Amino acid sequence: MLATHSHTKEARYLNWAVDIALDWARQHPMVEPQRSMAWYDMAIGLRAYKLGYLVEAAARSDQVDDTAFSLLLSCAKLHLEALADPQFFAAHSNHGFYVAAGQMALARRLRSLPGMEPHRGQARERVHELVRRQFTPTGVHREHSPDYHRMVLDTFQGLIESELLDRTEFAPLIDRIQEALSWFVLPNNRLAMFGDTNHRDVLQEHRTRALNPALEFVLTRGSQGKPPGDRWRSFDDAGFFVARDRWPTGPEDYADCSYLAQTAGFHSRVHKHADDLSMVWYDRGREILVDAGKFGYLDRTTPESELGRAGFYYAHPSRVYVESTRAHNTVEIDGRSYQRRGVKPYGSGLLRSGEHQGVFYSGAHVRHDRTIRHARVLAFRPGEWLLVYDWLWDNLDQPHTYTQRFHLAPELDMTSAGSGFEVPLPDTRLHMVPLLSARALPAVRGRKEPEPLGWISRQDGEFQPCWTAAYQISGGASCSIATLLGFGERAPVPGESTASVRGDEVRLRWSRAGEEWEVGFGRPDREDFQFRVRHTSANGTALRRALNWLRGPRLS
Repeated sequence: MLATHSHTKEARYLNWAVDIALDWARQHPMVEPQRSMAWYDMAIGLRAYKLGYLVEAAARSDQVDDTAFSLLLSCAKLHLEALADPQFFAAHSNHGFYVAAGQMALARRLRSLPGMEPHRGQARERVHELVRRQFTPTGVHREHSPDYHRMVLDTFQGLIESELLDRTEFAPLIDRIQEALSWFVLPNNRLAMFGDTNHRDVLQEHRTRALNPALEFVLTRGSQGKPPGDRWRSFDDAGFFVARDRWPTGPEDYADCSYLAQTAGFHSRVHKHADDLSMVWYDRGREILVDAGKFGYLDRTTPESELGRAGFYYAHPSRVYVESTRAHNTVEIDGRSYQRRGVKPYGSGLLRSGEHQGVFYSGAHVRHDRTIRHARVLAFRPGEWLLVYDWLWDNLDQPHTYTQRFHLAPELDMTSAGSGFEVPLPDTRLHMVPLLSARALPAVRGRKEPEPLGWISRQDGEFQPCWTAAYQISGGASCSIATLLGFGERAPVPGESTASVRGDEVRLRWSRAGEEWEVGFGRPDREDFQFRVRHTSANGTALRRALNWLRGPRLS
């Protein structure tokens, strides 16, 4: 209504909005943050700039009487008092941006009144603090969620485009933030669903005017802008790894790309799921491995409750599920979620990344429950295969059950195939096979009892069943689990693979489609990591064996 009034100047739109605001002001004559969500920090910030417009427009209208105008002005001053109060400013959260933005916008609207400049100065200082605390030097938002990265970017750039912040001062930072966002968009224009991120189409919903050529390229499906010069990016300070087979030449082949992204960051409890080292995978024109999504913020827990002690802010069963470890493509320990409360955030667990002989790799290392070390190495050959290796070790030498889980997009089907799993696709098949000894658990889809498993929430309030597969090792303090996911009509054949007890010498072998592969590496947290790939055709292997026999010692 306010936007329509701004465009048409018709009084009926302003009058309707004024009536709503006056009713609200009568219901909430004082700041009472503990009483209701009316004085929730983010709500105050979002309401403030609209209130500023109302006051300015009402001052120019002959249809708003003095009594109504005085009440609007009193409500605006009440909001400025609340916005200036440190208890409403959460510098560690995206909510702080909305508080600073609302304070800045409202103070500018009321700039002719005394005392407004201190408010504007405080808001500017807060923005600088927010930028320093919430974004890493590489431009990634620290709240573990690409969608909140997008939201804060929109707010931040809105302040600049409204000339509330100096464009020249913040242009380099905006450029980094936009360029980082371009890496979190899948080839189907959906955001990678890490943390509290919905299945959002950035092409339709992103309103930020792209200054960075990489984000412009993404938002126009390659018809404008320019893609980044490299095919993989490691955001070491944030804990994200992203790899693509290529950047497309234009809209026609934009969706026909391979994409892998991994999350390995823990900066705070804000929008942090129990998803350490999880990943999403898009290939062959479709989503393959998916994250659980957001579902929504329902049924707030208390810190003293069992869920609250475990790090869950909300108690709705579907919300608890999407936050839980079992809902993500990672390793679940003893059927419990990773602890997020009472433990120190580790920042970034991403230690290694690169490309070797056409294979992208990442290596990460984190700790769970203080005593359990978890190293994960991903090896990715776009369009062909993804290798997932996990090493876990309890320093207290206590036995555990380790379960490595994979979640497929809800559009895909899955069947068991021996010790592996098979996923039919329109043009091929996806096979999942273990390369080291582990027990395959039955595939699950849309289970509700005894606890939910095999679900995804792409939009708020929506819950879709999806297939999930798992490999499990029980009874030991340490384990190594290696799973290969490969495309082809026939399943890859595991070779003689080995992994040392301490995970510092790993060799994984298999053959597929007439080729033999060997991938070797050390532990990511050690200096001697050394990622290696050896690839030969089956004919080449047979010839090499024959030559070795001819050159070797002869039997008498």
